[in-house]
Amino acid sequence: MSHSELFNGLLINLLVILIIILLVNFYHLSNKRVYKVQIKSFPIFITATILIFFSLLLSVEFNNGFIYDLRFIPFLLGGIYGGRKVLPWLAVTMIAVRLPFLGSGLIVTVALTFVSSLAIHYLSPKLAAKPWVRRVYWFTFFSFCYSILGFLLPSLFFGFSDYSSFLIYSVTLTASTFFVFYLCEMIRTTYILQLESIKYEKMQVVSHLAASMSHEVRNPLTTVKGFLQLINENPSDAPTNTELSKIAVSEIDRATEVINQYLNFAKPHPELEIDINVTGEINRSKEIIMPLASKKSIIVEAELLHHHLIKGDPNKLQQVLINVMKNGIEAMESGGMLKIISYEESDRLYIVVSDNGIGMTEEQVTRLGEPYFSLKGKNGTGLGMMTVFQLVDGMNGMVKVLSRKHKGTSIILSFPMSEAKHERENTK
Repeated sequence: MSHSELFNGLLINLLVILIIILLVNFYHLSNKRVYKVQIKSFPIFITATILIFFSLLLSVEFNNGFIYDLRFIPFLLGGIYGGRKVLPWLAVTMIAVRLPFLGSGLIVTVALTFVSSLAIHYLSPKLAAKPWVRRVYWFTFFSFCYSILGFLLPSLFFGFSDYSSFLIYSVTLTASTFFVFYLCEMIRTTYILQLESIKYEKMQVVSHLAASMSHEVRNPLTTVKGFLQLINENPSDAPTNTELSKIAVSEIDRATEVINQYLNFAKPHPELEIDINVTGEINRSKEIIMPLASKKSIIVEAELLHHHLIKGDPNKLQQVLINVMKNGIEAMESGGMLKIISYEESDRLYIVVSDNGIGMTEEQVTRLGEPYFSLKGKNGTGLGMMTVFQLVDGMNGMVKVLSRKHKGTSIILSFPMSEAKHERENTK
């Protein structure tokens, strides 16, 4: 048996071990809904036994009765990850699969298995708390010691003196142990990070949901507060106060609807999809936002040139429009004009809300819609535009933002048109 055949045989043995380890890990981490990294003892024992069996089948046998293979690697893997319950049974397996071949190497196998089992039984708990890189180095060193012992025993008791074969075996076994354990620890560490990431994302979802709910309820409450202040300033104007009271009540109803939507968030329910009169929703949103605009000396104009309806939820569209209009008004610190334009093009209905406020840089436009990204400092959460993007996407629409610093911003909303048309309403 030549040295090249020995080296090739050991490399094929390593390849089979790696393939089976990868398949087992992919099955465990992908096909099963696991929420912990540790695999049960029995699957580890079965996997290690299969690897030991294949390693022996791919072994390279010399005329002196000694067999070279990498079955120590699955034995070490099973003993480390399977724990003390698996270790004795793997030791019995190591000896049992070697027994049919007999020869002088059988005695060496029994001795090496016994010594290795004691060492693994003692070292495994101590290495469990170590960093994974240090564990890999320890396992590699342990494998190197095993190869040295595997040479000393035959040389002392059976006159073994094939130094070149031993060198090839020792280097290959040590390097293979490092590679296999490094791969296993990397897969294990990556999966731990994945579980932690999933947990963190769940916590972030809860946080965003709570903050978003607070943000969306605060908008109608702010409107109600503004209307109540207007009523208090001029209590004798009964007709105007009656109209303001109606709008305030409708805003309270909208806040209630928002709360109901978030309370039912986890329960699957059919989405409302009806024909929406965009003109009516724009006009209602204008009425709601007018007190805030008047307070800041901002003129609100609308030029509605569309003729068709769109499909979706009217409450969601109104929520989108109010958020966009409110952001536009708050971007104009010392008066200005908020302009709403609608038109149709290529089977889509466009709504453009433009202001001449502070504007945004390209980087700020790119980040628009991220949770907690806001240009309002401590007074903003960034959840208003995040909600806009989500609601528009839920209605099969798109959001485009055009902005220049100190020149203003245009938010372009586009939706698929419905085949139905609406009767023209007064938009002045």
